[in-house]
Amino acid sequence: MTAVPPSDVTPSPLSPINVPERGVATAFIVYVLLLISLFTGGLSALLGMILAYDRKAQAGPVTATHFGFQLKIFWICFALSLTAGALWISGLISLLIHTVLPGPALHAQPDAQLVQIAAPALGWADFQTWTYRSDIRPLRLSGAAGLQFWLGFLCLSTSVLISWTAPIWGILRLAAGLPIGRVPA
Repeated sequence: MTAVPPSDVTPSPLSPINVPERGVATAFIVYVLLLISLFTGGLSALLGMILAYDRKAQAGPVTATHFGFQLKIFWICFALSLTAGALWISGLISLLIHTVLPGPALHAQPDAQLVQIAAPALGWADFQTWTYRSDIRPLRLSGAAGLQFWLGFLCLSTSVLISWTAPIWGILRLAAGLPIGRVPA
């Protein structure tokens, strides 16, 4: 019976199994920046994207999948936020058009009593007087504006949901050493 050297049984601290892949710490930092972006108005996400674009080429294969995932998260949330903003602005414009801007400002209606009394006395048989009333519409939410506000809220809430759940999922997979998607060959 031959004795097995210890290096064959357990990996040494210098073996390739224990060598961390390049860029793992940066990938963790980018995930944290994505998580706090809701509180920083997106500035931390922008900083994270600069880091991800910069480090993706030098990263190992598993970490490169995480950088690609982070970039995808950023662009999806950015597009959803822009869509939500556009829908809310168009909803606000629609609301203003339907409520603040009245149709015709004044409506003319003949005042029948005045016509009956004054016209014969003055000898004007075809004389008519008119009274005016303003047409102020009550504040109401039009259907188009309501739909635009609702769709904007839906886009924004989806963006927030993605910006919170996707980085957490990525952190868990990165901590386990697992890629996001397929590792390029």
